[in-house]
Amino acid sequence: MHTSLLEGVNNRIKVIKRMAYGFRGSDYFFLKVKAVFPGKAR
Repeated sequence: MHTSLLEGVNNRIKVIKRMAYGFRGSDYFFLKVKAVFPGKAR
């Protein structure tokens, strides 16, 4: 069993966090994370 998918998700969130540092509030950060990972289409 490997965790490469989870590591990729964590890395992407860290990149968003670095890019958004000091610009917006936490609500904006969570919206950006949700935009990058929309979830499964139903």
